[in-house]
This record gives sequence, structure tokens and C-alpha cells, in this order.
Amino acid sequence: MRTFLILMRVQMHALIRSLTPGSRRIGMALAVVAGVLLVAFAALYLAVLGLTLVSFGLGSALPAFAVALSALVGVVFTFLKANGTLFGLTDFDLVMSLPVPRRTVVAARVAALYTSAMFMGAVASVPVWAVYLACVACSPWAVACAALSVLLAPAVPTAIATFLAFGVNALASRFRHANLVYIVISLIAFTALVVVLYGFSFTAGADGDAAMEQLAGGLAAMSSLLSLGWPPAAWMGDAVANGSVAALAAFIGVSLAVPALALEIMQRNYLRINAALTAHARCRALTAGELRHRSGRTASPFKAIVLKEFRTLLGIPSYAFNCLFGYLFMLVIAVALSVVGLEGMLGSGVIDGVELSAAEYRAISGVVANALPWAFVFCGIMCPSAACSVSIEGKNAWVLAAAPLPVRTILGAKLASNALPVAATLAVSALVLLVSGQVDALGAAEVLVTGFGAFFLMVNIGLSSDARKPNFSWMSPNEVVKRGFPIMIVILGGMVLAFGGGAVSFVLSLNLGVTAGVLWNLGIGALGMLGGWLVFRFTCRTARLA
Repeated sequence: MRTFLILMRVQMHALIRSLTPGSRRIGMALAVVAGVLLVAFAALYLAVLGLTLVSFGLGSALPAFAVALSALVGVVFTFLKANGTLFGLTDFDLVMSLPVPRRTVVAARVAALYTSAMFMGAVASVPVWAVYLACVACSPWAVACAALSVLLAPAVPTAIATFLAFGVNALASRFRHANLVYIVISLIAFTALVVVLYGFSFTAGADGDAAMEQLAGGLAAMSSLLSLGWPPAAWMGDAVANGSVAALAAFIGVSLAVPALALEIMQRNYLRINAALTAHARCRALTAGELRHRSGRTASPFKAIVLKEFRTLLGIPSYAFNCLFGYLFMLVIAVALSVVGLEGMLGSGVIDGVELSAAEYRAISGVVANALPWAFVFCGIMCPSAACSVSIEGKNAWVLAAAPLPVRTILGAKLASNALPVAATLAVSALVLLVSGQVDALGAAEVLVTGFGAFFLMVNIGLSSDARKPNFSWMSPNEVVKRGFPIMIVILGGMVLAFGGGAVSFVLSLNLGVTAGVLWNLGIGALGMLGGWLVFRFTCRTARLA
């Protein structure tokens, strides 16, 4: 038992470290503050959602909803963290050579995943349970069921997600471009989720009793499908609502039996599972003609480095996920506004706390148009691939450092591989808004200039920090992609710039006129580009590429 607890403690430290920005005290403090704020926001949002269900007469569905929500969070977390915690270990040989039974090793890693999933599930389900106990029914039996639900609801999903993660990774290892396919599918799925959620919010904000009746009917149907699709949710709902001991026993029995069975299967096949994941698809050998053709092609060093940066970005899933969502959000915002219209979106209540009538929108349309570019600033800072492009070289940093190229060329190519796609995406978004009539030519110029200027300044600050103090000794790309100090600078600084700049633009437009807001937006964009260029020149003089 002592060995199990030691191994589990090691795994918990690793999982917690994967969610914090480095080992610096300031980074840990910021991570704690951000985590507390995120938990508070999620709790508030879910509590409001629970109150909404109660207002529609669906309070009895809250227990099943809480169980399903906890299960969903457990599946997502386990699926994301299983690869690296259970599979694809960098220290697999070392771990398996320890004088520890294989069952203990696997159990410690699964227990760490389950504990983390239980905590994440509690964040999602406790607010819903609180609403149920406060507004529907509160009894010792209901409180006991709620406690058991928080503890056991993620157990079965964690076991299922473990095998699902293995299947996906085993399948991916058979394809040459598996990472690219995996990234594309994940981005599409996430975009679809965002569209569905905001589409639901847009429908929910519609006026009229008919819309409310349709929404209530949809929620009722969703509750019924929830109980049918996930039996443990139905069992817990029956146990809480009707006091069914048999339903509670079924919930507890399944929540304990399925993970135990999954653990036994996993530990018996652990060596074969990890061996399967190390197999790679065989690549067809190039013919002599293809070799001659490829060797005869040449490219400038600048272009070659840019293409290498693109391949690096798409070749590391965590790198791509951390830096590509901003592009999607910019396009989604532009397309959504072109379809729904800015007036329709602000009048629907899809943006929490904002619901304007047609007359109110016409009165402040210029003010709203001046605030719009700052939404693209926020999306732009979510694409900071150049901010960690030096550290991401890792042990191969000597290749570029030894190349007979000026530092300006190397860093310029890394910057261009990030700046050019952002500029192109902003240009496409501005064009979509212009063609759809949501903004005029000056408004489109604000989107492009303000969005790119703010991005260019922040990403150069991040690149400067990374190039002067690179981290080439990382063991996992997450150390520089998610927990690196340069990325943290870009994201936090960019958020301050986006919200602060947007607030100043709004106040200026409201008090001094729309022209003042336009000048502020264009001025900040121009100053951002100038400041970014000056920071880049400074970086070229002080960079350390090896």
C-alpha cells in the first residue's frame, strides 16, 4: 500500500504540474488565481443553468443532469491526460523496471486520473446539486445521494475513456499524418460545439411565448434522452426522486465493478498495449526518380524555415491546439455576424447581460462597431506560436544555431510563420464583415489594423523573452507550449490589452464621439506594429539560439 501511495503521489504531482505555468512562484500564484476564478465562474454559470431548469419545471431532472455532467467532464479530462499518464510514457522502461508489481503501477496511474477527474467532475456537478437541494428537495437521503454521486459518477466514464484513449492513439500510430488528421478533426469538433452552444443561446434569447415553449419542450426531451443514454444518471435520478434503494445500489455497484474490471484488463495487457503504441506506420520508400526530383528542388533559407515552422506546429498536437483556436474563433465570429447580424446578436441576449432593442442599437451602432475590433484582438493573442518557437526546437536547436544564417533571418522566419497567417485570417474576417454589410470600409480597416497591431506587439514580446532565455531541456512540449513563461506573457498581457483597449475605445466613442474611438483603434494598431518591430530588432541583437 505504501508503494501504491508513493506512485500515486508522483502521478498527482505530474498532473498538477501539467496544469501550472512552470515552476516559478509567480507562475504558480497566477495559476492558482486563474484556477479559482475559473472555478467560481463555472460554478456561477452552472448554478444559473440549474435555476433555469427549475424555472421550466425540470427540477427533478437535476440529479441525472449532475451525474451526466460529471461523467462528461471525466471522459474529456481522462481522454486528454491518458496519453502520457498511462500510454506513451517517456520513462516506460524505467517505471517497468522498478521492483513494483505491474498491477500497482497501473492502479496508481489510473487512481491519479480518477482523482483528478473526480475533482473536475465535482466542480461541474456540485453547483447543480446545490440548486437541487436548495430549490427542489433537501433531505438526508438526497444529501447522501449527492455525496455518492460526486465521488462515484466519474468512475465508469474514466474507465471507458481510458480504453477510448488507447484505441485512438493505437489507430493514430498507424498513419503517417495521424497528428494532422487528429488536429483537424478536433478543431472541427470544437468549432461545431461552439456553434451549437451559441446557436442554443441565440434561440433561448428569442422573444415570445412560442420560443419559450419550444425551449421548454427541448429541455424536457433532452432530459429524457439523458436518462436513456446514460443509465447511471437515470439510476441516480430514480434514487433521489423516489428513494429507490435498488437504483442506488445499481449505481454504486456499476461504479465500482466497471473500473475494477477495467483495471484488471489493463494491467494484464499493459505491456502489449504500450508496445502497440510504439509501432509506426511503414512509409513507402521513395523511388530513384522521386529522390532526384526532390533533391533538385531548392528554396530560400527564409522560406525553408517558415515551412519547417508550419510542419512543427502541425506535428505536435498540444502545440497546434494551443495556437490554432484563435484562427477559428476569428472566422466563426465573422461568419456568425454576417449571418445573424450584429444588431440581431446583441438583441438576442446571446451575449450575457447584453440585450438591446433596435432603437437602442441604432443609437450606439458606431460605439459597438468601434468595440468590435477588440474581439479580434482577443482572438489574435490566442495564436502565439512564434512566442515559444525558439524553445520548441529542444535538443535540435543546434541545427539552426549552426546554420550560416543571420539571426534576423532565423527569427524573422519564425515570426513570419505566425504573423502571415494571422494577418491573412484578419483580412478574410474583415472582408466577410465588409461584404455582409456589418461594417464599412473604415470598420474593416480597424479590424485588420487594430487586431494585427496588438498581436504583433505581444507576440514579439513573447518571442523576445523566449529567444533571450530559451528552454531547450524540456521533456514534453507542454512545458514550453502551455507552461512556458513567454506564452504566459502573451496571453495575460494580450488579455489586459484587449479588455483595456476595448474599454477605452468604448468610453471614448460614447463620450467624445465615434471618431475618437476610430482614431484610438487605428492609433493603437499602428503603435503596436511599430513597437513590435522595435522589440524584434532588439531581440535580434540579444537572442541566444543555442
